[in-house]
Order: sequence, then C-alpha cells, then structure tokens
Amino acid sequence: MKTISYIAAIFFLFLSSHLPAQTKRALVIGLGKQEDKNWAKINGDKDVRYVKDMLTWAGYDELDTLVNEEATKKGIVAAFHDLAAKCGKGDVVYIHFSGHGQQVTDVDGDEEDGWDESWIPYDAYVEYGDMDQGEKHLVDDEINVLLYAIRDKIGDEGALLVVVDACHSGGSASSRSAAIKEGNAVRGIDKRFVIPTTEKTRRTPDSEPWLTLSACADYQSNFELKSPQVGKLTYALYSVSGKGVVTMDSIVGFMKSLRSDRRSSNVQTPVLTGDATKYELSKILQ
Repeated sequence: MKTISYIAAIFFLFLSSHLPAQTKRALVIGLGKQEDKNWAKINGDKDVRYVKDMLTWAGYDELDTLVNEEATKKGIVAAFHDLAAKCGKGDVVYIHFSGHGQQVTDVDGDEEDGWDESWIPYDAYVEYGDMDQGEKHLVDDEINVLLYAIRDKIGDEGALLVVVDACHSGGSASSRSAAIKEGNAVRGIDKRFVIPTTEKTRRTPDSEPWLTLSACADYQSNFELKSPQVGKLTYALYSVSGKGVVTMDSIVGFMKSLRSDRRSSNVQTPVLTGDATKYELSKILQ
C-alpha cells in the first residue's frame, strides 16, 4: 500500500510539473486626450481605474496600462508584443480599449462594405494628410495579427477577451446630436478616414478565435455616462463584476437600467462576437 501511495504521489508531482501554469494577464488602454485637437473630448482615460479594480477582483496577476500620451500607435503595438512574449499555455488574457473609433478605407479588400474599423491611438488624426496617412490608425486587420500572436501562445487551453469601449461606425447623426444636447460625450466620429487607393482584390476575412465585447451595435453610437464620466460598457462591467455575476444578460440588463438610458434615446446594446460556446465570459472575468 505504501508503495502504491508513493508511486501515485510521484505521478501527480510529475503531472503537475508538466501542466501549464495559468496566469491572468491584462492590457488596459484608455484615452481622454489626442494629439489632434479635432477629436471630440471624451474620458476613456477615466475608465482605466474602473477596469483595474474589476481585474483585481477577478484575480489578475499582471496588469499593464497605457494612458493618453503613452497610447501612441507604436506604444500600443509594443505593449501587444510584450504581452504576447510573456504569455504561456493556458493563460487568461484580457485586453481593454477605451477611446475613439473610426472607419478607415479598407485597403486589402476583406470588408464587404469597403471600410475597416480602427482604434484611435493618441497620435492618430481625424483626416488623411501629412500628419497621418493611415499608418497611425490601428485597424482591425492589424489588431487581428496582434491577437493571433497571443492566441498562439496561450493555446486552446487559454482564454482571450477583447473589450472595446469605443464606436467604429459612428452611429446615426441624429442620435449623436441628441447625445451632445443631453451632455453625453460620444466615442467615435461620423467622418470616415479616406485613404486614396487603387482597386483591390477581395480577401477572405479572418476568423475570430477569441471573444470580443463591443460597447454597441454597428448602427448605434457609443455614449459616456454623465456621472461618473466613464464609458457605459466599462461601468457596466465594473458594476456587474462587483456583484460576482458576469454574463451577457447581466451586462445588457445593467446597461438598460442606467438612468441616462431610461430618460433619453441614447440606448446602446453591447455585442459579443467570437466563439462564446468555447470561451466563457465568466471564466475570464471571475
């Protein structure tokens, strides 16, 4: 009996030493300032504190942030590369972007409507010109490459969630005007970033082997709360996580309960894409 117990102990010790050690890692990006003053003032930088608290509750071991001037295109890409370099099999990874979004000319032909979606780093400009010819925007094709590098490192055993508290489509002009009139800042812009380009061939869009939680549907605008001055999705995640129940139903329900939504037309519905059957929100945020 002692021999069997000894062999079992050795086996479990060997097994545990060869299992991937799961680490929770996060990158949080928040912008409330832009180099180009033509961008509307928003408060994405104020989201960072709420996200950090939420991730602390969820037991995240490593948390890096980029705020305002730190969040240039070069700075964001470097942070993604650093994160991928540190990741190992089975890790849980959370990436958060709070800031402006904009549609950009699709130069490689993977979008049916001819427009890529982009995150707006600190040094990106509203219009094409000498200061920015598109290279300072972080378009979805580039983001996918960065995310695939992380997915390859964490493997199928790992989990990856990307939260985007921004607006890529810009929403309708009428809803945007109503939001401004009611004192709500809007993340995103109706004006598209047009890059002069020749006719391009069609390319198959990339798959999405992770979860992406976006602040609103593509026909809606993304509004901030007036108090506190943070993104609605960020505040919903923070509030729901504090109660220990993180599901799409709880997030949507909380956003519907916000007084600013009940009293105005500034309604937005968060959207979850990716393989939700394989990668569960609750396992990443609790």
